[in-house]
Amino acid sequence: MKYKTSIFAIGIFILCIWFLLPLALYVYSFGIQISNDHERWAEFGSAMGGIYSPLLAVCTLVVLGAQVTLQRRQTALQQQINTHEYDQAFLLQSRSDIEFYGSKMNEVMSVQVLPGIPIKLFLKSNFTNLTKEDLDSPSKRELAANLHASTPMAYDLWAAVYPILAGMAHPVDKPMYELGFVASSQKLIALLGFEMCVALDNLHRVQSENRTCVDYLFSPLLRAAE
Repeated sequence: MKYKTSIFAIGIFILCIWFLLPLALYVYSFGIQISNDHERWAEFGSAMGGIYSPLLAVCTLVVLGAQVTLQRRQTALQQQINTHEYDQAFLLQSRSDIEFYGSKMNEVMSVQVLPGIPIKLFLKSNFTNLTKEDLDSPSKRELAANLHASTPMAYDLWAAVYPILAGMAHPVDKPMYELGFVASSQKLIALLGFEMCVALDNLHRVQSENRTCVDYLFSPLLRAAE
């Protein structure tokens, strides 16, 4: 701040000298006698006008240039502020959505798909430890189709999670997005358990028959296949 103040003071000092120097030269050359002759005053006005008009024009251009530069900086700063506010709002909404879908998914896990067998146990038994052949096997597809017919929320809620995660994973050079992505992933693990997240990944892959472009996050089998 002190450095900028010094530069400003020096600039004002130079500007004052720049404006006073022509007048000082005129006084030095022709003296400071006050004349009653209109022609002398006309000559003085003509001389001052010829000298100061270009100086004022240059000063005007400098001021306009400074205003344009300042306006550009303010516009760039406002854009940064708007972008930051948008990012904050987007991440806040995304994390809220993740928590909503995770909580709903946790509630669905207790629904019984068969007498005495909740969806949670059904998924762990049938979709946790799969092989590459299982992903496209008719038997697994039939199980996934039957589950979706009886309780579509299990697949639909998990399918809604990945677009949100993708929105946080794509931006580059934005640490806040990376932190939001990691926090949301950990939130799902905390709500459902890692094993259940793996089973849901595999269920999604089997049910969708790999027709969707999803970067699976939890299933080691699917992550190795990418």
